Amino acid sequence: MKNKGLIIFTILLILCIIGLVFYILVDKKIIKLNNTVVKNEQVEKNNTNNDNKDESKEIAIDINNENIITLFNNAHHISIGPESQIYRDGGYSVNAMSIEDKMLLLASQWSSEVESQSEGISPNLTTTYYLDEDTLKNLYERTFGPNTYKQVNQITDGCLTLNYDATNKRYSYVGTSGCGGTSTFSAHEKIISATKSGDRIKIVSAVFYLDPEGIYKDYNKTTVLGEDIFYNNNYTTEEIEKLQDQYIDENKDKLEQYTYTYILNDDGFYYLDSVERTKS
Repeated sequence: MKNKGLIIFTILLILCIIGLVFYILVDKKIIKLNNTVVKNEQVEKNNTNNDNKDESKEIAIDINNENIITLFNNAHHISIGPESQIYRDGGYSVNAMSIEDKMLLLASQWSSEVESQSEGISPNLTTTYYLDEDTLKNLYERTFGPNTYKQVNQITDGCLTLNYDATNKRYSYVGTSGCGGTSTFSAHEKIISATKSGDRIKIVSAVFYLDPEGIYKDYNKTTVLGEDIFYNNNYTTEEIEKLQDQYIDENKDKLEQYTYTYILNDDGFYYLDSVERTKS
């Protein structure tokens, strides 16, 4: 009888613990994040479906969350100097983008996936640069949603252009890869908040612009914020990064701010919807 009583007590204790944990999770409305290690991590939907219907509830997400940082980074184009599509034009809407525009945005992800194969002996050495179509399709649909990929004749990152090879089901180019350049004009952007509300995640950033002559509030350099306090000193790259982040934290209300919006899809993941300048 004692053993039976002990078993009943143990079962009741376990049920109480489970109930307490469930209450805490629901009460705190914790967002479930995808812990799977993938090339382009995404944020999963909230476990509590009712929260997705309530647009008034705003839940803060840690801005240092790796998934949030990945979503944010993948919304940017490759650029020498400040990115014109965001900082000059004030942002973009995915719905208004052509498939060529989407492929150009996606280059920040696929360019690092390009492989190369060389044949022959110098000076008659030839190099083939290629990207498997399946790789591109996966990156595309992780950014814009399932079943959105469409085959195109060519893709470019603004430097390397790859043409579709139907025989090998890949995008390729034979020749010499390489172009580039530098710019003394740059932008420094930092995430200052991330929130979930209803079926949307919004990441807000603040940004400033700089060149050797000074710090600016806008892409066109119409508003000068002060002299350059970063590159004209003997700081290391790491020290400069920390000082620039600190500058944004201390002055974010005086800087341009951008909102990156991601919308929940039926598959439980969030996909890029738009980037908009929300504070000038």
